[in-house]
Amino acid sequence: MKKGTKALVAVIVVVVVLAAGAMLLLPRLLPDNPLVSKYLARGVPGGKNAASGRQAPAANRNGADPEQKFSVPVVVYSASSGAARENLQLYGSVLARREVGIFTTVPGKVKQIRVQEGERVGAGQVLADVDRDQIGLKYANVEVTSTIDGIVKSVLTEVGATVSPAVPLFQIADMDVVEVVVNVPEKKIGRMRERLPVEISTLSYPDRIFRGTVSRLDPVLDPVSRTLEVRIRVDNPVHLLKPGMFAEARIVMRNESQIVRVPLAALVDKNGGQVAFVVEGGRAREVAVRVAFIQADTAALESGVNAGDRVVVVGQQNLNDGDEVTVAEERK
Repeated sequence: MKKGTKALVAVIVVVVVLAAGAMLLLPRLLPDNPLVSKYLARGVPGGKNAASGRQAPAANRNGADPEQKFSVPVVVYSASSGAARENLQLYGSVLARREVGIFTTVPGKVKQIRVQEGERVGAGQVLADVDRDQIGLKYANVEVTSTIDGIVKSVLTEVGATVSPAVPLFQIADMDVVEVVVNVPEKKIGRMRERLPVEISTLSYPDRIFRGTVSRLDPVLDPVSRTLEVRIRVDNPVHLLKPGMFAEARIVMRNESQIVRVPLAALVDKNGGQVAFVVEGGRAREVAVRVAFIQADTAALESGVNAGDRVVVVGQQNLNDGDEVTVAEERK
């Protein structure tokens, strides 16, 4: 190593030694000097006070008091109590409760048709006359009659047509009572039973509700869709509901006159169950809740929350039991 380089290294070593000595001696020589204390508290790595060797307070490192607790801002909702119901919403088609085909009892030619499509007929009413004459033989005309009361849905023949007992001449539908056919998912079948009330809506009458009841449950499930066919009986005295219409059915599964309701947002999944946070005395109290049913964005509760409780609906995901909170907004 050259002499100049050795001299430079020696100077650096001397400066470092002097600086370290000064750091150790200054606190003893000037223990009460605020400038020295401030410099040492900020300048020593790790935040230790050079005068005492103790760890500097957290407030000197990050500006926060370690004993001060953070208050979580939240939005609360006052739980209410009132009527609520659980609906199962399904879609299906309107069918005539009874629909039959009308046949002739003998072969021949249609001589006369006495009704038109859409006409109301009664059981036993004559619909058509069939001439069964054959070459060299003369027979009296045979009357074709309706077997039920109803509406002539279809006329399937015409005057002069050759007919036989194998082919229907008319379709008669009883529309005084119709059925809405829906398919219930497998997971809901256990709660389905006859006589449950149902509300029916259609595109043709958007402002009108038709009321019916569950009348029949199929004995087996569809093996492909895993659904159960359910028929809903609806009185239809003025024939507003017509076979083939698309319908929305709301089956009332449960109806409560008084039950506590909270926004669905108040529920938090935790440890395999659901909890809510109720604000009391500036702190959040965690309560386990039992949900009766959910309707749209509201949860009806069987237990856990009482009417009037202030439940957290915003900020609840960051809360723990006993946390200090600040109510930023209260909704009702």
